[in-house]
Amino acid sequence: MKNLSIILVVFILFSCGEANKKEHNSVSTSENKTLETAKTEIKKTNNNKVLCKINGKDWEYTTSDGMVSRNSSTQVRTATIGFKKQLEKGYESIQLEYDVDKNVLNNVWVQLKRPTKDGKIITAFYTQYGDKIDQDPKASLSGTVSLNEDSRKASGTAEITISNDYEQDQLANSEDLLITVTDLNFSGINYSDTDDLKKLIKK
Repeated sequence: MKNLSIILVVFILFSCGEANKKEHNSVSTSENKTLETAKTEIKKTNNNKVLCKINGKDWEYTTSDGMVSRNSSTQVRTATIGFKKQLEKGYESIQLEYDVDKNVLNNVWVQLKRPTKDGKIITAFYTQYGDKIDQDPKASLSGTVSLNEDSRKASGTAEITISNDYEQDQLANSEDLLITVTDLNFSGINYSDTDDLKKLIKK
């Protein structure tokens, strides 16, 4: 009778151990599926072109556009060049704003899809204004732009380091807190000029 009781106790302990093991494996599998789902949402689409590297990895864009405008008060011309990468869910983008007359990069806005600590995907915003560059010792901003006034095509470069100021507590990876954009080169980007519209209005 005593031997039977011992056997029953051992069997119960073994069953509990197996149940805990299965539960742990189930949780691990669920977490892995969540991460895989998150990665799938950031998959690139076809026909993209490489624009630059972000933290050492190629960043590609699907579409581009440009606009050149003139400040009515200062007469300073600004070239805004945008790049958009279409994803399976949502998109990422880089927008550059140049002072045409000084031929310098003034401002930059970057939106990237990044994983969070709870396995979700959010849009992380990175913004840097040239006149506030001194407020962040880690930030840097440089670049040039060239406009072909006849063909209305723009080319340019940029090198950027920007901190994330909005989603710091949510981002899963520490490297996403600060992004470095390198080797950014573009050419043949079509742009429109608001001066053309003004000329038409005068007619």
